[in-house]
Amino acid sequence: MISLLKSKGLRRGLLAGLGMLLALVIYGLLQLIEPIGITPITANATVQFTGQALLVASDADMVATAYADAQLDRVAGIEDTLTVVGLPLNAKQPAISSVQVSNSVMSWPQIIAVSPDGQRAYVAEVRSRPADGIQSFDDIDQMPPGEKITVVDIADRSQPKVLETIKVGRNPEHLSLSPDGRFLAVNLNEPGKELLIVQIKADGTLGHRTYFPVKTVGTREDNQTAIWHPSGQYLAMIQAKNRRLGFYRVQTDNEEINLTPVTDPLPLGNHLSHPRFTADGRFVLVTDLKWSLHTIPIFNHLLNPKGELIAVQFEPDLGKAPQVVSRVEVGLSPEGFALNPDNSLIATVNMRRTYLPNFLPAWRGKPYSSLSLVPFDPSTGQLTQSQEYGFEGLLPEQVTFDTSGNALAVVIYNYREPSPQTGAIEFWAVKAGKSPKLERTGYKLEVVRGAHDIVLVS
Repeated sequence: MISLLKSKGLRRGLLAGLGMLLALVIYGLLQLIEPIGITPITANATVQFTGQALLVASDADMVATAYADAQLDRVAGIEDTLTVVGLPLNAKQPAISSVQVSNSVMSWPQIIAVSPDGQRAYVAEVRSRPADGIQSFDDIDQMPPGEKITVVDIADRSQPKVLETIKVGRNPEHLSLSPDGRFLAVNLNEPGKELLIVQIKADGTLGHRTYFPVKTVGTREDNQTAIWHPSGQYLAMIQAKNRRLGFYRVQTDNEEINLTPVTDPLPLGNHLSHPRFTADGRFVLVTDLKWSLHTIPIFNHLLNPKGELIAVQFEPDLGKAPQVVSRVEVGLSPEGFALNPDNSLIATVNMRRTYLPNFLPAWRGKPYSSLSLVPFDPSTGQLTQSQEYGFEGLLPEQVTFDTSGNALAVVIYNYREPSPQTGAIEFWAVKAGKSPKLERTGYKLEVVRGAHDIVLVS
């Protein structure tokens, strides 16, 4: 043994091994340090939220940590729900109503679309309800497929009612309604039918359907999250395994719809979420969660770095190719985001690593979530360094400003507790100015557990 230890090669190997082990131990210990604290509640903060209504989709079929361990923890009598909160908000006596609508968190938070007149809501099922008695799977991807879009009459905010539920294809994942309300774009997980465009009838129900096989670089790959341009003449779509952004020109003639690429898809990031155009359509914004950096899948969700917010210039009528104009770092796992009415501020909601299971004793990002507030110049597309604000709650996936831009609402899927029965909407105040900031009001509304998408009816 002594003679073996005299070998330089063996000594170097042992030192290298010890060095790697020490590095892993140090890295693990660093994961116990939370760099972002819980934002304190501002004393005497006012609670206001303007608009016509807030719509919230709740997936009651699984808890937030089911993503990690596939333990659904279903509670009898609690079902998927669309909640309607009447606005302006009455903090003392909030007007809340609901209707049962099948939906699922297993997509990006873009499963609700609202007609321009605020009278109809469209909800994608994504995945369907597991059979009674099923409480777990070997893998969460075994959740049964969905196939439906539900049209809900929300004209009477106090009594929303289902108008129709229509089968459209496998796993309708994301919805986007054209600015004139005539066409609904739907992303499907079905070969040869990756994109569906549905014509909307005069009464708001679903009409003629056209399916498109959307290809990138010669092969069909994970086309997701299409969004309409404010002009109604283009669609932007995240595709190519969530790494590229494609742009398509849409031409319509009665029931004939044609879709042609504007240019080759733009390589943009590592694991992109849903895109969103600015009000004038000159820029498209998207977050990058950076969830695909490692070949071992579990490392992507344990060791993921902070995400990014990206601004892409899009001015095809000027003959310019789409290009990235700005990037800025935000929090961990920034799945959803919102622009304020004048497009000068962007809020990203960062679920961090709150999807991690209860049996994992401690890990950075597991205890709580955060919001990032990013100043944005809508004339140049420049993003400015963000501020981050921590708050309790698991798997918050979407956020929205109110019509004044002075308030923010974020949905919380559930809290870390045994068999949770409720989720929440948490309200924040936005303080504009040279150095804009958020104030935590501490005001929350309970909704059905699994709240994962929120939309403002303005």
